[in-house]
Amino acid sequence: MSDIKPRIKSNDLYVFQLPQDILNSLQLMVFDDSVAEVQTDKPSAVANVKKEASKEDQSVQGRCGTCEIDSKPDGKEHYKTDFHRFNIKRRLNGLSPITLSEFEKLVENEDVESLSGSDSNSDSEDDFYDEDKDKLSSILEEQLASMTVSGHSNDGTEGTQNASHLNTRSPQIFFKSPFLEKDEVFAAYKALFSKVSIEMALETIKNWNQSIQEKKDDELPYSALFMVGGGHFAGAIVSHKRLNIKGSMTKNNETLQERAVQFLEHKTFHRYTTRRKQGGSQSAMDNSKGKANSAGSSLRRYNEVALRMDIQQLLNQWQPYLKNCQNIFIRAKSTSDRKIFLDSNTCLDKDDPRIRSFPFTTKRPTGHELKKAWCQLTYLHINHKPKVEIKKEVVAKKPDEIRSPVQESTPVVSDPDEIHTRELISLLKKSRAPALISYLRKNNLDVNFVLKPQDEWFQTPTMLHYASQQGLRNMVLILLSNLKCDPTIKNDAGKTPWALTKKTEVKQAFQMARHNLGEQFTDWNLSGVGEPLSREDVESINDQEKQRLDSEQAKLIEQELSAAKEKQRFEKEASRGPGKVLAPQLSSLQRNTNSLTDDQRMRLMREQRARAAEARMKLNNSK
Repeated sequence: MSDIKPRIKSNDLYVFQLPQDILNSLQLMVFDDSVAEVQTDKPSAVANVKKEASKEDQSVQGRCGTCEIDSKPDGKEHYKTDFHRFNIKRRLNGLSPITLSEFEKLVENEDVESLSGSDSNSDSEDDFYDEDKDKLSSILEEQLASMTVSGHSNDGTEGTQNASHLNTRSPQIFFKSPFLEKDEVFAAYKALFSKVSIEMALETIKNWNQSIQEKKDDELPYSALFMVGGGHFAGAIVSHKRLNIKGSMTKNNETLQERAVQFLEHKTFHRYTTRRKQGGSQSAMDNSKGKANSAGSSLRRYNEVALRMDIQQLLNQWQPYLKNCQNIFIRAKSTSDRKIFLDSNTCLDKDDPRIRSFPFTTKRPTGHELKKAWCQLTYLHINHKPKVEIKKEVVAKKPDEIRSPVQESTPVVSDPDEIHTRELISLLKKSRAPALISYLRKNNLDVNFVLKPQDEWFQTPTMLHYASQQGLRNMVLILLSNLKCDPTIKNDAGKTPWALTKKTEVKQAFQMARHNLGEQFTDWNLSGVGEPLSREDVESINDQEKQRLDSEQAKLIEQELSAAKEKQRFEKEASRGPGKVLAPQLSSLQRNTNSLTDDQRMRLMREQRARAAEARMKLNNSK
């Protein structure tokens, strides 16, 4: 929102609950075609509507509402006259009608019975709107050309005919107020109003404020807000009456206005439908590059359908609200997202006049973003006055200049070879082989046709060079196998078509063509093409390469998994901390000798060795 001056509280600018002093101070600003403010005591839109209705009634009763004269004496003949037709043309251009005497002065120099053929036998009303340049149109254009930039004619009679509060190219309408500086205005978004209520903008705002005060809580008006994009959805039914937030807890990420938003219902959810780090939905990618068969693409397709069903189910649940809400604001990033709301499975109709778009950009669909958008939409903004558009002065044309059509200079015909080059390159880019063959036969062009101009196509002088450089595998195979182009032709750098490509599939196309044409077709060594390969050989090589890549990928995945497990184990051990090593359990002999002195321990060990020797001797004697 705009910066609010200290004397005006931002919380007091809610368009449905304006303070009485601010509401009474609002004055609707009216502008002319150049966005210059018009100071007029212009009647309200209601009065204008009533005035137009009274004119229609007078026309029915015998008075012409267009010319503002009594048409009873002439009857229906008045509506066939040049005078009536000229006033209709002025009305269509936003000019006031002229009198019969003024019209006669305009045409007194014309030496014809009828300026525009009104005396013809045709009584069709379509003749009134004939687009041919007749003399009436010429006179009218001269009058329009004589008007000044500000919209006033030289005689000062057409000053405010086109004045309206909708003449600005802004999404907002503007109000003056003594609470603001001279160069400042209040601004309200046009999207809040319907096509009928915007004609009476100030009266409509007053009615909104009155209804909030008079109606009961269960009768208060409300609107619907929906946002969808990137797999995210947010929807809410918001009441036009704010919450009383006095004494409530403050939130760091919400302003005072956002906290006062009263959601009667709200719902948000998300599904994985967007390709990570690449953007765009899976359906859009399928339509542009073909259907992918990966697990991720299948999951995204499923989630797109599930997201659509979830949204439509929610819309049907909220049908009682949607049936009676005043406005329905929808923000959808793509046409397919917008069709979710207007599908035959929902309760919304695409021709519903309540459906509108947010007149500003929004971020990711969330509940907080809905509150933020509603506050931006429903609070008055303090802006600077619109700047006057400086238009170039229209130069009046003479009738002869108007009637004679402008002779356009014929374009210079290019070299026929350059025309052929453009067509051939276009067909190559689109890989339209049948059309390319037909074009060569129709124009009797050689298959080794040199592309022109040569200074532009010095790197790819032939179609085979171009197809090889651009990686057009199928076109390379067709140019060689079917059209039998020469693969030995070199460009200015001395490179053959084979040398211009780095793609394996294109090189395989050259090798397949060599196998199809045979070794007697040309000097293949001079062309640089590798050894001949049949289609089966190419498929076998590609299968082996695919298996090799799959095995390498599987090994990489296994290595990454093992590394991840090892890392996880290490982190788990590190989180437990270092352990303590326990000493082994001591034997009874060790426990007994620990308390002896060194001499006692040596004497004990001599006795043990002597006993062991005696035991061995007894064992030997027994044998």
